[in-house]
Amino acid sequence: MHQQVRSGRIRGRSRSGAGLIAATLVLAATGTSAATAATTAAASTTGAAPAATAPQVMTIAETSTGTSLDANSAGLSFEASDLALPAFTSGNLAAYLKTLGSSVIRIGGNTVDETFWTSTGQTAPSWSIATITPADLTALATLAKASGWKVILGVGLDHYNPASAADEAAHAVAALGSSLQAIEIGNEPDLYSQYESNSAQYFTDFQAYVSAIEAAAPGVPIEGSDAAGAPTSSFQSAFVTSESKLSKPDITELTSHYYPLSDCSSGDDPTISQLLGTTVRDDESTIATGAATAAAKLGVPAVVDEGNSVVCEGMVGVSNVFASALWEIDDQLVLARDGVDGDYMHGTILQCNGAKPLFMYYTPLCAPTAADATSGTLAAQPEYYGLAAVHAIGTGEFLNVTNPAWATVRGYAVEHTNGTMTVVLDDVQDPTSNGSTTLQLDLGANFVSGERVNLTASSLTATSGITLGGQSVQANGTLPALTQTPVTVSGDTLDVTVSAGSAAIITLTP
Repeated sequence: MHQQVRSGRIRGRSRSGAGLIAATLVLAATGTSAATAATTAAASTTGAAPAATAPQVMTIAETSTGTSLDANSAGLSFEASDLALPAFTSGNLAAYLKTLGSSVIRIGGNTVDETFWTSTGQTAPSWSIATITPADLTALATLAKASGWKVILGVGLDHYNPASAADEAAHAVAALGSSLQAIEIGNEPDLYSQYESNSAQYFTDFQAYVSAIEAAAPGVPIEGSDAAGAPTSSFQSAFVTSESKLSKPDITELTSHYYPLSDCSSGDDPTISQLLGTTVRDDESTIATGAATAAAKLGVPAVVDEGNSVVCEGMVGVSNVFASALWEIDDQLVLARDGVDGDYMHGTILQCNGAKPLFMYYTPLCAPTAADATSGTLAAQPEYYGLAAVHAIGTGEFLNVTNPAWATVRGYAVEHTNGTMTVVLDDVQDPTSNGSTTLQLDLGANFVSGERVNLTASSLTATSGITLGGQSVQANGTLPALTQTPVTVSGDTLDVTVSAGSAAIITLTP
């Protein structure tokens, strides 16, 4: 299918009346020129070279989708049990967060119901695997201020205790102040045995938590339902219906989770071709549209506050390789384009390649050694480069795009407030069996110059040697200034060649 065309405002720049002007882009990776339109065949057929195939045309409209890529679109999510580790806040996580700009870090996951909160030194119950105290929230506040990121803090629901949740929320407000974006109640409650067939009881208990939290921390924002199921599931639909019957919804964001593939059973074994395939891409668009539609009924944003490539802690050779970076770009952009306000990648700070379930192979960050895990010294994993690429795009409004090559080269266009436009071409083909692809961009307006940044690796299965703009993320969490290759453009068309298994970020100036 073509990428979806939506109604929206019309861009202020006009198309030249002189017709289409062909332009040539020098491919940064090889130094070869981009393909032009079809060449003329030789007069004699004997020994004549075949005519070149004209590139497919990706058309960028002058209308916006009505949706945008924002600074907080791409966020991160961590397990609540990580918060109890001193390394979570004492290492270099803040530097890695700053490299991605300023967004949202969510603390939750399955262990939100396996961690024990106490502000009075109580002994943890037998079900607890970690204890969180006010000191941990103070350290979290230091991390938030150092990085410039906001925090969503999850409180436990499975072991019903509204008073404890309210006490934790009150301490979070005191410690985090303006860095606290919201309190989240529970994690995937639609999978709790007491709620999976009883959404009415869930809403009753949710309201009890809301009342207790609001009494202890008046005005603190609250999020829900944080469901594992689809936005159109009966559980989430019942929650939205119940919220809509209140005089005013008591949530500030409608949250849910999404993982396109699963490795929860021995026979699942998802593949790279599935992750980068059209079925996953279509499903992501469906999820985003459903989430945005449900949230609109309450007049609040839709946020996928936990997700990643493969549920049940990822798939080795899929979630932890370069293919995940290309998937990450497409996942972030399709969800934002289709109306989701935030898409937060779940991960951990534990030692790399540890045991499931606490270690996740899809994590954007992990500690290379046991000593690094103790000190909180993290290293960027392949998926982190996808997040860095999304940050490099910048913020702005999505423009409508018609892309006949979408199955293999995902295309997006974002218009920035200064009038520049960034085009993203994400070639998800396997370079071992595919060559480069040339697309002609019908830009929808005239441009005079441009710059290009490439995301590359040796293969889709690479775990090292990944570069964004010719640079690698440093051990201290920083990313040097990206190398930008000049793009020659004069007019409203541009031929662009993208290598299989790479992505190009092209910013054009009118």
